[in-house]
This record gives sequence, C-alpha cells and structure tokens, in this order.
Amino acid sequence: MERITIIGMSPLGASIGLALMRARLRNTEIIGTSVDRNSLTTAAKMGAMDKAISRLRNAVEGAQLVIIDTPLTETRDALELVASTAPDGCVVTDTGAAKVRVLEWAQEVLPPNISFVGGHPLTKTPLASLDDASASAFEGVDYCLIPSSNAEGEALRTVVGLVERLGAKPLFLDAKEHDSYAAAMTYLPIVLSSAFVTATTQGDGWREMHRMAASEFGEVSRYAGNDPLDNEVASRASPEELVHWLDKMITTLYSYRNQIKEDSDGLLNAFVKAWEARARWEANAVVSSDSPGLPSSGQTMASAFLGDRLANRMREFGGGGKEEPNKKFQYFGRHKSSG
Repeated sequence: MERITIIGMSPLGASIGLALMRARLRNTEIIGTSVDRNSLTTAAKMGAMDKAISRLRNAVEGAQLVIIDTPLTETRDALELVASTAPDGCVVTDTGAAKVRVLEWAQEVLPPNISFVGGHPLTKTPLASLDDASASAFEGVDYCLIPSSNAEGEALRTVVGLVERLGAKPLFLDAKEHDSYAAAMTYLPIVLSSAFVTATTQGDGWREMHRMAASEFGEVSRYAGNDPLDNEVASRASPEELVHWLDKMITTLYSYRNQIKEDSDGLLNAFVKAWEARARWEANAVVSSDSPGLPSSGQTMASAFLGDRLANRMREFGGGGKEEPNKKFQYFGRHKSSG
C-alpha cells in the first residue's frame, strides 16, 4: 500500500486530508502527523486521515508523497526530516505562501532522489480554525504550483494529480512571480490588519471606543490575530515586494484621505471603481481561464491521481485570458422607491 503523509494539521492540511479521504484513492493510505497533538487528534476525529502518527519520522517513512503544511518558521525543519527519512523517489510539496525561500531550502536540503514541487492553494473561504476545515475547500480554486529546477516530470504529474483530486485548478508560476503577487495578496493584508489594530487601540479613547468594535472590527483585524511570529516571518519573506505594495497602499490611502478632507466629488468614483473591481473578482470574471493540459501519466503513484483520461495532454506554464465581453460589472446605484 502506498502512503501520502501530511505534516502539520492546520485547517488547510486537515482540508487536504478530508478531500483525499473523500476521494477514496485505491491502495493508498492517508497519514497525518503534527507536533501539535491536539490538532492532530481533532483532525483524526474529523476523518481527515486513515491513521494519525505523532512521531514525524515514523509518519514519513515509506511515504511516496509528503505534503508539508507548516508555518514558514517550521518548514526547513520539516524538509530536513523528510531528507533524512523519506524513501527514494518520494515527492514533496508544501502549502505556504513563500516560494523563493522554500525552494532555496529544498535545493539545499533534499537529496537528488527526492523531488520538490512548491504548492500554494488559493482558497476563497477563510480557514481560521479546524472547525472551518472542509473537503470542498479547494473546489474550483486556483492552486499555485512552482516546481524546483530538478523536479522529475513524474513528480510534477503526481502533484498536479493531487491538485485535481482536490478539485482545484493548477496554476503554474515562477517562484519570484508568485512571491511578488503573494506580497500584495497575502502579506499586505496581514500588515494592514495589524496596522489597523495598532492605530485604533493605542490611543486613550480605546477604553471607551472598544465597545463600538463590532463585526467590522473583527473582520478587518482578523489577520492581526495570527501568531505574531508567523506574521513577522511572512512580512520578511519578500521584503522588497511587500515594501513596494505598502508604498502603493500609502499613496492610495492618502488619495482617499484628501478626497474625504476636501469633500471631493471624486470620492464616490473611487468607491465605485473599488466596488466594480471586487465584483469582478467575486464573480471570477476578471479573466477567462482556459483549462491547460498535462503531461502523460506514468505507472507510478501519479496514475492513482490522474488515470488514462490525462494521457497525451500537455500543460503550458503560465496562462491568462481575455476579459469576458458579455459580462458587465458596473455600479448604477441603488434605485429609490417610487411610492
């Protein structure tokens, strides 16, 4: 029997486990392991694995596929453990938002007989706790894949097969390209959330004002509630790119600030443009996505995921599309009642 091992049981890792258990892969057992035994026990009770093994080394032994779902602060240690324990031909992937650094670690740590393919699922549903874990968390979402320079083709097919079994769509990116985008889409919200909490809670008025902190405060401040060490590491993952987006955000905020101060007619237009941009994103109508192909499937673990249906398909790295001409996302304002 073949083995897939998930290291770390965050809500993301538990969701992967639930999805794989639902897929009922033939002749394959799903192993879960984590240094956090409470999370491991909870995920096991949820049915996110066939077997929970608390000792990481034992969980990795004999695994054909290892999925590292740990904070960035623990990822290098996990790679080192895999390097010393996993069998020849093992395929390793991860779920984190920092790719340049992780690929450097994988290059340094993993032996030539173990392939690494970086991964980053872009779930649209927040996974704040294990209670949010779901087998359907990846359905229809993009899943970034960044292969290391020495990853075997069969390793890439295996991870692509994993992604499609989860119900996600593989999105191939260069590591630097990915991290530039992640700085804006993942790390910038963390800094903004923390800055919002700092700005609103550090004054003398917070003792009285906190009673007004309702759902809006909770939503905007959510990322400030992450582990501070994880937030610091995330912010340092791509410092140049993050500073670029922070500068852009400061400029944009100052524009809003001036329009509010000056009672400018342009303020409504700014809010309308933001509304329309978000509406397109929410409807997945920013660009149209063509389904890319895949390399042919082999007779190893990849076939358990891919099957014959993917034979002779080729996937091109990158991609994109044209704006959908028939879909309009324009704000026309609320209609007033005529009564």
